[in-house]
Amino acid sequence: MVLQLAEKYYPYMVDIRRHLHMNPEVSFQEFNTSKLVQDELTKLGIPFVPAGDTTGIVATIEGACPGKTIALRADMDALSVQELNEDCPYKSKIDGVMHACGHDGHVAALLGAAHILCDLREQICGTVKLFFESGEEHGGTYQDVKKTGVFDGVDHCFGIHIWSDVPVGKIACAPGARMAGTDLFTLRITGKGAHASAPHQGIDAAVAAAAIVMNLQTIVSRELDPQAIGLVTIGKMTAGQRFNAIPDEAILEGNLRYFDPALSDAYPVMINRIAENTAAAFRAKSEMILHHVGTPAVVNSPENAAFGQSVVKKLFGADALYDLAPLMAGEDFAFFINDVGGTFVFVGGGFADRETAHHHNGHFDIDEDSLRISAAMHTQYALDYLSQHKD
Repeated sequence: MVLQLAEKYYPYMVDIRRHLHMNPEVSFQEFNTSKLVQDELTKLGIPFVPAGDTTGIVATIEGACPGKTIALRADMDALSVQELNEDCPYKSKIDGVMHACGHDGHVAALLGAAHILCDLREQICGTVKLFFESGEEHGGTYQDVKKTGVFDGVDHCFGIHIWSDVPVGKIACAPGARMAGTDLFTLRITGKGAHASAPHQGIDAAVAAAAIVMNLQTIVSRELDPQAIGLVTIGKMTAGQRFNAIPDEAILEGNLRYFDPALSDAYPVMINRIAENTAAAFRAKSEMILHHVGTPAVVNSPENAAFGQSVVKKLFGADALYDLAPLMAGEDFAFFINDVGGTFVFVGGGFADRETAHHHNGHFDIDEDSLRISAAMHTQYALDYLSQHKD
């Protein structure tokens, strides 16, 4: 029945997804997206509340009988990326902004699941909450929203990411780390300004910073256990004011990735030791002025992964399961899983008949059959969880 209803609402989900794709909104600015979600929920008679002070929405579907509560999540925000799909009939209308990560599909699929769950309300043994989240691309808003109490009483959660590296029709639901923890850091390198014609009169912060960038790469290659997984990336380097002046300051902004949470504490120690000593070799100074602990790793417990796999098999058969290695990308759904327990899966969005662009790329797009599959997964997972945990 779930698959038949997902097929029934497939054209609806495609329309929603394409409308959102043509009208993308960046993190924390999803005003029209939120209005669309509210309008669709109102049509279905599903009550909802704002997700705190964000543009997010939390809706509630009460089942025919009491029981546990499960939350299903879809993120809503687009990216500051120029769409390059010139022949796409639903190309973004907003210059410099596009849904380059599939969140338009996530919203459409969860709205599709809302329709199916309403049709199957008599089979719901408990409560289903639908969380349409704002600002996931900037670390998410779950942590702030939960303070409002809208998730009080939630017993379990389920999240989906449509993923272009997974072929359409396949679903990855493995135990263990699925996505990485991610921190941010900033270093200030201080030197002494001088005229470019007299470098000996100054201390070149740019040269010191460049050496620090190179030396930091040895953390992964020479300090981490070879079997550990981590990344140290300097994504932004700012130095100098003009071409003929020795810069007196440089700012390095970086990103840290890991699966082992102990690395979140270890990274700053290693970074500061390398940065401070490298800077000193050039007569400069280094100071870490920011270390922001971001989202933890997304980890599926063996039990929850097995349950998710049982849902995949029920809907699509064992052949639909796909082996996807852990990803170094981050995801704030990790907080939700850590709080209440849950499962995170990757639904294939890769095209079967043509090359699929990677996420955050201007050519990104998804096979829209992933909408039907995602809506079915949301629905069946919720129904089965509530059925198996009913009072």
